Amino acid sequence: MDQEKKERWIKQLKPYRFRIIWTTLFFLLAFLLLLIGFGKTLVLLIFAVVGYVIGKMRDEDLDIYSLIESIRSMIGI
Repeated sequence: MDQEKKERWIKQLKPYRFRIIWTTLFFLLAFLLLLIGFGKTLVLLIFAVVGYVIGKMRDEDLDIYSLIESIRSMIGI
């Protein structure tokens, strides 16, 4: 039964794998920087957002131009 649950989780998370990987990577990097005291909250937010955006681009096969266009449409520019 454990193997079945594991396979179900993997199947559900597969579309988000790059977001998870990059967000985790940048979160850990930010955490290390926080330990040495470098702009704690700001750095954490920046790294988490950058990791999420890179992962989203990889998951949805987006290029930088389509990402900028989607951000512009969300903001209303």
